[in-house]
Amino acid sequence: MQWLTSRFSVHSLFFKMLIYFLIVIILLSSYNIWSMTFYTRNVHNEIVKYNLTLIRNTVDSFEKQYTTWKSLLLSLQHNEFVGNINRQADKGGKQAIDYLQVDLVMDQIRTIVTQPFYHLQNVMIYYRSHSFLLESDGMVDDDRMFRHYYVSEQYPYEFWIKDADRSDAFLQALPSSGFTIEPKSSEVELLPLVSHVPGSRWEIIALVNMNSWYESYKGMSGSRFLLLDQDGTPLFQSAPSSMDAPLPAWNGTSEWIKDKGNYYFFEKGDRSGLTYVSIIPHNELNRSISRMNWIAVLLFATTLLIGTLASWFFTRNINRPLKRMITGLGKTEQHLYEGTISEFNAIASHLQGLHHERKQIKAWMDHIKPLLTSYHYMARFKNINIDAAAAAELPVSEGAFMIVVFQLRYRHTPSELLDEMLTKATGKIKDIISLQVQEAFPLSHTLQMDSREILSIVYTQERSERLLACLNGLKRIFDQDQGTYLVTIAVSSVFQHTSHFDQAYTEAMSLLLQAMPVEETQIIWEKAPREDVSGFTAEQEHEFYVNLQAGNEVSCQQLIDRAFDSLHRRGATADQLHHFALAVLSRIRKTMALLNIESSPLPSDHRPLAHCVTPEHYKQALLNELARAAEAIRRKREENYDIIQFIAQFMENHISEEISLELLADKLNMSPTYLSGYIKEKTGSNFSDHLHAIRIRKAKELLVTTNMPVQEVGEQIGYRNVTSFIRMFKKLTGQPPGDYRKTHWIRN
Repeated sequence: MQWLTSRFSVHSLFFKMLIYFLIVIILLSSYNIWSMTFYTRNVHNEIVKYNLTLIRNTVDSFEKQYTTWKSLLLSLQHNEFVGNINRQADKGGKQAIDYLQVDLVMDQIRTIVTQPFYHLQNVMIYYRSHSFLLESDGMVDDDRMFRHYYVSEQYPYEFWIKDADRSDAFLQALPSSGFTIEPKSSEVELLPLVSHVPGSRWEIIALVNMNSWYESYKGMSGSRFLLLDQDGTPLFQSAPSSMDAPLPAWNGTSEWIKDKGNYYFFEKGDRSGLTYVSIIPHNELNRSISRMNWIAVLLFATTLLIGTLASWFFTRNINRPLKRMITGLGKTEQHLYEGTISEFNAIASHLQGLHHERKQIKAWMDHIKPLLTSYHYMARFKNINIDAAAAAELPVSEGAFMIVVFQLRYRHTPSELLDEMLTKATGKIKDIISLQVQEAFPLSHTLQMDSREILSIVYTQERSERLLACLNGLKRIFDQDQGTYLVTIAVSSVFQHTSHFDQAYTEAMSLLLQAMPVEETQIIWEKAPREDVSGFTAEQEHEFYVNLQAGNEVSCQQLIDRAFDSLHRRGATADQLHHFALAVLSRIRKTMALLNIESSPLPSDHRPLAHCVTPEHYKQALLNELARAAEAIRRKREENYDIIQFIAQFMENHISEEISLELLADKLNMSPTYLSGYIKEKTGSNFSDHLHAIRIRKAKELLVTTNMPVQEVGEQIGYRNVTSFIRMFKKLTGQPPGDYRKTHWIRN
């Protein structure tokens, strides 16, 4: 305390807040000491109650499990197929058994065994008189089962074949034992459950995986668990080697007994009659209590230490900013306080605001000046009229100049997210260009026109070697990233006055159209005459369209190959090549749309061409799209032919019968509504028109080739009413059936 009063005044904020915090800590510590004392006195009883709860939960779970086992085995014992198998074996041995019934029984056994919450390793139906068993994997002889698959010293083969003593209960639990299970040679602790039904010639053996069951319901750490039958014989022990001393006598009512340094917790099962015992060493219980006490003491000491340190630091964090702000009130230079207390931050920010206001205004003006300059340049390029008074204050140089346009092409699939990212990337590239150009021409100005276009104004009287060296240096930089983007550089001629900005910009943009389809940075200085080339002639375009509609992929490939060869020989530019590829791609997709063929959705028509640069790139992209479209067209045509052909053939073969749309829809596994629309879409006529047309065509043949009466002809082609037949015949041919027959006979 003397150290505190020597460093801090007793009336200071720091000293008073620290004292208040310490008083609160002392009050809370007093309550914690009382709570820990009370807890220590009652923890023994709580641990005993906890263990009683654990063993009761274990008893409840095992009793429910025992009842479930009993129900499952009883159901299996009285299964009719189980009895049928025994009767079949009595008559003719194993050869007379119906293995279909064996499969049904095996399915039931597998259903039981595969349920993890039953904890059953296996369930067997033992036909002792016939020396075989049915289990989850099939039918096994008893000597093979107990001498090879399930081997136990306590339960050898001889144990199972002899007539064991039977208890009165339906289900008898035998002491658990270690079994070696083949073919994996795994060691498992199993508890046999054997069904006893008077007069039954078979019995059910269920093997319970006690390790699995005990892992689900084990009690307190360090405890041991015993399961005893009605005679007190241990059926299961969690730690058999440590069970040396006999259990103390239990009167059947006491919940727990302390004997020879151990706590014994007893519970008897109401349904099974089994006794459950949990044994906890006295030193283990004391160790738990002692460990809890030490944990409580450690937590109390830690809490006290953390509380004291927190009080010190919190008090200091409140006192320090106030002291700094008060000390800095009389100084010209302020340092902004940034802490975790918002009120102090607000006070410090307000005090420093006036001091920084002038600096912020100056920094803002310095920052906005290049933007205003770029805006003025863009207004000149785009012929945008701006306020004359404002324009007079913007810094735009005068004199002879050249325009250099840098057009970027990112080799990616377009998307809104990537476009936003690439706009920022273009800004970085613009900084590189500005640095290189300004180093060679200090009066130059570089600005970003959009996400893929950068422009530099170079004030110079001629196309000098210095400009050539500058652009070649940029070319070397760009070529290192040609896998990500490509740059085409167009240089205008020299203009003498800034009023010609728009003319210089137009000239440079026209030069960009001369770029060739190569994977490198191109610098274009002069406008060269270029032939207006196209990939397909009118005849080739028509031929391509016809072959595409027919799904003839090979012919379409040959036309594309010839077109690209022609474009290459005639020196097509990148722009001409792209427009040709885009036109072919558009033709492919329009053809698929006309044929009602759905294609995979794409974000834009340019997607397959996004990565294309060279003629080979474009040709491969188009061939890929062509292959996909041709395959879809062929499938569509085959599908249409199969269904329509079936309908026509069915009508021809069953023309004299009652044919309905519902009948055909049922045979094609379609709904009548869908089938009606499908026929209309694919053929242009509805179902009834097709049916009448086929019947009238057949009627014409019968009228010409036979002397059959008109009424009989109508019945032969499916018309039960002669009036309906005559009316339809006249509607489709223009004359009644009798007149049609006379006209044909007269002509012949």
